[in-house]
Amino acid sequence: MSKEIEFLKESNKIEKEYSQEALADAIEAWEYAKVMIPLGRKIDIQYIKTIHMFLMKRIDSRIAGQLRKVPVYVGGRECLNYEKINTSLFDWCKKINIRFMNSPKDIAMDGIEKIHVAFEEIHPFEDGNGRVGRILMNIQRLRSYMDILIIKEKEKFKYYKWFKDSK
Repeated sequence: MSKEIEFLKESNKIEKEYSQEALADAIEAWEYAKVMIPLGRKIDIQYIKTIHMFLMKRIDSRIAGQLRKVPVYVGGRECLNYEKINTSLFDWCKKINIRFMNSPKDIAMDGIEKIHVAFEEIHPFEDGNGRVGRILMNIQRLRSYMDILIIKEKEKFKYYKWFKDSK
């Protein structure tokens, strides 16, 4: 099994998505995300929404590729107000593009980890945020000449610790 497929399978498992359809859609989202790297494309909101659209098209077509317009809760806490998503996501994209376009080789894993946590704190979608965020994180790793990070389902508590440590 390729490292990319293993990453996508494990990313889906963290979210309890085990179907072949969810994996096929994750592969399509990853291929789209990956193809855009050599083009030197900056990460923007449309790029993120398109990744989400591929990931969610069969899981929940109603929300696929759509920024949320409702409150959501993670761990009993309300996420960022949906009225602030567009501005926060725009700022997040601007920040990472400056960072990655100027010195991609100098980005350490802890920098990518912090950027990933910041994306997840925006929580721009009703569902699928973790899987979109992990694709974006691995795109950033590839841009920084790092290997793909595979977070296995049994290791997810170490991954969740990133979020607790950021507070």
